Amino acid sequence: MAYWTDFITNLSTLEIVVLWSGLALLALLILVRQPNTLVISDGDKGRLEISRHALHRLVETCCEQLKGVASARATISRRRGKFETVIRLRVRPNAKLDAIQGYLTQEVGDIYRQNLGLDAVGRVEIKVVGVAPEASGF
Repeated sequence: MAYWTDFITNLSTLEIVVLWSGLALLALLILVRQPNTLVISDGDKGRLEISRHALHRLVETCCEQLKGVASARATISRRRGKFETVIRLRVRPNAKLDAIQGYLTQEVGDIYRQNLGLDAVGRVEIKVVGVAPEASGF
């Protein structure tokens, strides 16, 4: 106990300001972090929420159904009331990128509109981050 009292009494004004600023920044970061669930609708009949992980997996599964896509990672954020989607793909060597881009843009829009009942669909950005080897078959 004596150690802490000696430590606190020997702090300079600058060190105290830096310590309190750090604690305030930490508290601010905790308060503004994104929630784990996204509110899809909130009305008189009830509230509909979906977890971020479930929404990411829904989009990723849609992407991985294509023959030319080896794996997909989706990141979805809500900006200015619209859902913006970034999809990172690993594709196969024979993939037709323009067809994949058109199809996925359409399908992600349909997921938001038909499955979730949302009209606020923002940009769907597709990034190819790698090429996977062709699947070997026997």
